[in-house]
Amino acid sequence: MDEKINVTQPCENHTSDVDPVEIAERREKGKQPALCRKPPAGQERPLSGEESSKVRLIEEACQARNRATVAQLAVSEHGLVLDRLRKIAWPLLLGCGDSGDNSGKDARPAWQALPRHGDEHQVKLDVNRSFIYYPTDRSPREVERRKAELSDLIIEVLRRHPFLCYFQGYHDICQVLLLVLGAEKSSVAVSHLSLLRIRDFMLPSLSPALSHLRLLPPILSAVDPELCNHLSQTQPFFALAATLTLYAHNIREYGDIARLFDVLLARETAFSVYLFAVIVLRRKEELFEIPPDEPEMLHSVLSKLPAPLDLESLISETVTLFEQHPPESLSEWRSISPNSVLKTSGCPTQSTNQTLEDGIRFYRRQVAELRRAEIWKSVMSAMWKYRRPAGTAGIAILGVVLAWWIRRNGHTDLQEDLEFHSSNFEDGQNRGKIPPDESRGFLPQSSRSSGDGSGKRLIWTLSFYSQFFDVDTNEVIRRCGAAIFPRANFLDVLEGNPDLYGPFWIATTVVMILFLTGTISQYLAREKEKHFEYDFKLLSGAAGLIYGYTGVIPIALWGILKWFGSESANLLECWALYGYANLIWIPVALVSWSPITILNWVFVGIGFGVSVLFLFRNLYPVLSATDIKTSKILLIVVIALHAGLALAIKILFFAHGSPVASKPKEKGDDKPAMMFFGR
Repeated sequence: MDEKINVTQPCENHTSDVDPVEIAERREKGKQPALCRKPPAGQERPLSGEESSKVRLIEEACQARNRATVAQLAVSEHGLVLDRLRKIAWPLLLGCGDSGDNSGKDARPAWQALPRHGDEHQVKLDVNRSFIYYPTDRSPREVERRKAELSDLIIEVLRRHPFLCYFQGYHDICQVLLLVLGAEKSSVAVSHLSLLRIRDFMLPSLSPALSHLRLLPPILSAVDPELCNHLSQTQPFFALAATLTLYAHNIREYGDIARLFDVLLARETAFSVYLFAVIVLRRKEELFEIPPDEPEMLHSVLSKLPAPLDLESLISETVTLFEQHPPESLSEWRSISPNSVLKTSGCPTQSTNQTLEDGIRFYRRQVAELRRAEIWKSVMSAMWKYRRPAGTAGIAILGVVLAWWIRRNGHTDLQEDLEFHSSNFEDGQNRGKIPPDESRGFLPQSSRSSGDGSGKRLIWTLSFYSQFFDVDTNEVIRRCGAAIFPRANFLDVLEGNPDLYGPFWIATTVVMILFLTGTISQYLAREKEKHFEYDFKLLSGAAGLIYGYTGVIPIALWGILKWFGSESANLLECWALYGYANLIWIPVALVSWSPITILNWVFVGIGFGVSVLFLFRNLYPVLSATDIKTSKILLIVVIALHAGLALAIKILFFAHGSPVASKPKEKGDDKPAMMFFGR
């Protein structure tokens, strides 16, 4: 960089790339190399006095490493003028270091030894279609050599950054950089361009690239609302090919595309969209001749750039449009990801250099954003697809909540019948467990005494079961709080009046939430499948698991305690303990549907720990009424059974790739895929 750039040396950029054997063969025939006889546009040509002065300014700015000045000169008329200046200025604009040299390249492993990239086959197909329009004065032998260099360039960048996704048109961009920078200096420049300028186009999804196009309608609306309304039925996909390839796919003149790259590398990434907006505005009269209800025709016309392009005036108008309506003023700008190149690349005249590590960090953030967007889209799609059964379940839950509210706050004529009555165990004389039925026979309802509580409760009457639900709402809430945040023995909290109201609704809520979140978990685990079978057998499975565990285990425990002569064992208290112990599974089920397996294990482990400690603390005094050996065995069995419940919840509802999970249905298989339950 300390030496002066010789702007008068003819054909320096070309003869260095021509095969010496070919030149010797042509000289033997008395011919000059074709490259010198017919130089490509934009290179070694007679310069005007204004251009010569500008060349000196560019040379001085490059030697001073003044990136801002180089960017300003690149945007001004005639751009960077010559390829030998671009060979120094473009890497500077891309932030590649001194002249874009491959500093530290020798320390890196040879790219040929790196694993193959999955898109290399497509690269080969696209490279075979390259170098069609320019340069036009190369021999077939040199064109093939150029194609080999282009293929090596693209594959090297992809192998060194295997997370990048190749797109058709990428080879058009690389072709321009290869012709200007040469094979030695283009690798690092293309890497910086890929990660810091066109990163949105090399993500696993095309949606970030389409977000660029969504800026086009608000730009047109800000300048010409009438034209924007005329094109409102036409999606802005017509600008995709041009903006995706930085116009390298559309412009067929080498001098024009090199001049345009001067600007695109020197300005913000959104500048290419503004440039297309100016092109559309210039075609206003032509577009108004096409009816707005023919979007296909409008798309066809707009997808082809007009010829010839007056680049200098286009660039000048685009700069003005960008200043009058900057991206920050557009309505769509807020929806652009903060990690998009539209917001991270900035302008070389204002922003500091970014490194490849910065580009990789932004890339990973964008991939994470895409992943979250896909999950959210899948969930919303599933909710919409199954909105009817979900609506039915929602109405049922709403009915339960409404009934609960009416019982607590209702003001109807049936108030006396609907509200919870005070417990008949409040007085000190009757503070025992469930009072025994002291009647010796079954008398008709009418024969009962209405003046005291000695009447019989027949098993087929509602009054028999109502005694198990003799609590009010505040008392149930208090007991739920004591189950989650225990400060005393839960049997003391029950105060001799265990209930089944709280355990029943807690178990029902756990069943519904397990069904819904388990379905979401399975759907996300099979997100790559085009078809997902929604199975209500999960609901019956959840009901069987929770109701069965909560109903059967307390009976078995009570029976064993009675067998061993425990006088303190009470079946209703056992049901209440196990029922309220299920409360912790409600928040656990709500947060355990994510595809992060280790996180689900942590949540289920927390639920198991809280609930098993609750059971251990309250059952230990009861189990201690038996002999020491029996009590220890019973405690181990209780803990083991509860661990089995926790594992069943985790594996059956929130396991991604579980061995018991049903296999996806194969194509042509008419049999429904097996689910977890009802095989």
